[in-house]
Amino acid sequence: MASRAALAFAVVATLAGCSGDDAFNPSVDLGVHPTDMGAVSDMGRCAILDVKAEIDPKTGMQKTTAPALLTAVAHGQGGVDPTWTVVRAGDNTGYTPTATDVSKLTVQFLAEEPGTWTFNVDFASGACRGSQSVTLGNPIGRKVLYRLRALPPESRNLPLTDTVVELIGGTPVVKDIALESGTLISGQLVSGGNGTPGEVRLIAKVGPDAVTTTNSLGAFTVAVQPLGSYNVLLIPESTALAPHLGAETQGAALGSADFVVGPGVTVTGSVTDSSATNLAGVRAVLRAGPLPSGAGTTDATGAFTLHAQAATNYTLSFGSDAWPQGSVADVPAVGGTTIAIQYTVARVAVGATVVASDGTTPVANARVSISSRPLGTIANVTVAGGAALAASGRVTRVVHTDAAGALPAMLLPAGTYDLIVEPPAPSTDGLTAITKVVGGAASWTLQLQTPITLAGTITGDKGQPVAAARVTGVEMVGLGAAPSTFTDASGHYALKVDRGTPVTVWVEPLGRDKLAGTRLLVPAGTTAADLALGPGLLVSGTVRTPGSQPLPAVEVEAFCFSCGSATPVATSITGADGIYNLYLPDPGELIVDGGATD
Repeated sequence: MASRAALAFAVVATLAGCSGDDAFNPSVDLGVHPTDMGAVSDMGRCAILDVKAEIDPKTGMQKTTAPALLTAVAHGQGGVDPTWTVVRAGDNTGYTPTATDVSKLTVQFLAEEPGTWTFNVDFASGACRGSQSVTLGNPIGRKVLYRLRALPPESRNLPLTDTVVELIGGTPVVKDIALESGTLISGQLVSGGNGTPGEVRLIAKVGPDAVTTTNSLGAFTVAVQPLGSYNVLLIPESTALAPHLGAETQGAALGSADFVVGPGVTVTGSVTDSSATNLAGVRAVLRAGPLPSGAGTTDATGAFTLHAQAATNYTLSFGSDAWPQGSVADVPAVGGTTIAIQYTVARVAVGATVVASDGTTPVANARVSISSRPLGTIANVTVAGGAALAASGRVTRVVHTDAAGALPAMLLPAGTYDLIVEPPAPSTDGLTAITKVVGGAASWTLQLQTPITLAGTITGDKGQPVAAARVTGVEMVGLGAAPSTFTDASGHYALKVDRGTPVTVWVEPLGRDKLAGTRLLVPAGTTAADLALGPGLLVSGTVRTPGSQPLPAVEVEAFCFSCGSATPVATSITGADGIYNLYLPDPGELIVDGGATD
């Protein structure tokens, strides 16, 4: 099974605002991918094309809607015997236009359907080719604006780029995206006049943050949107220095300068159990929104020290592998603040062994995630000598079995626990969800279960079976296995999934089907899930660097601008050729009044 992380080149479809989502599969050709969408040919090409539509007698201008007679003319040194093809985006069929003279340098084609039509010419020499496109709309198609957001890999040091595209009912679109170089911010993270290593995170008001790590001397360079707004968050590597969050600033105004951090205010504290015994190894941190303090861990005397930017609205979080995780709000960080944490919760000894589905064979190196349900008050927290505050919390930890299948000895508070048990690969057993109740000392036997088959049928917008659609089951807990298969001629699919986890079923049809992909979250243990796909339109193109080179591994998100959705409707990742493919919901056609007012 592939991991969820391995799906970086698969669709991540999110339904929000408008209905519909993506159907991108880098192993499947979803339609024509013109190398050059502009009038100027790429290097090595010498045929420059000019494509025009017929004149609309009503407007006196070129037609922009289908049907339309298109004329293409090849210019330049092309040699002889040109070969022409015409392809519509989303349609794998290549059509042959009609030559208007013996030279075949001018051809015509009646485009009866809306969409992006691409003329390709190839001369007999083989070294002279050209490509040019024109998009025709549907005269009665509804119009929906989408914002395409291109997110380059962090290693390219390029900011996001937004591009607006108009989607018209029944009209596939080819839309290239030219990435912006942004504004480079260079500087140094400095403390006491000396460079210090750490992380510089520019928190964007819109879109992803610009994040970088300094070198050992604190130097960094990062690209931002010049008109974007950012809050600068500085997180020094040294726990003796305080992270710092700056005011909102426009990207172009950040300039190149030193970013200064210092010790901030010092917060000290102690951690004990209910008998006032000092506890070592308990971690503590303050956080106010995105701003953390430096982290602290108690020593043998139970003492810890935190360095923080002065503020009064921090949330204190604390815990360890041996003790529950707890939190309390409205903790100030000012000079002289002290914090006393005293655990009040009692614990009992719990042991456990993981065995295979046969009930006897011990399983070594199994991963067990243990999470309690809310435990109520687990500790009292006293800040600066004030009244004790009750801290709520829970147990959250991950442990592994030894060679005998045994988990390390644990001390757990009374309560209900949800366990996710994952055997090491390869295994005929699957991820298993188990619930246990702790009321006193206990010894658990955690028996794995075999996977189940999740099956169903994928149908289209007219009830037709959808063949060759990719179906992926993304497991929502554990390490995120993602088995995948393809539908047969009857639209049927079958996946082996772990019975202990909810599964999100992703469906990615072929482009030729002109359907939008979809996803469905099914509960743990589900064995049957049928899905129906709605009509979809292909939006595709090439993402290029500021130097016009195709760029792979760019995430392209589609937001329904007309719907006001802040969540992507569909997402695609560019392949090695820089091409992205998004299948967005077809807006359909306008409802036309057939009365006398037409």
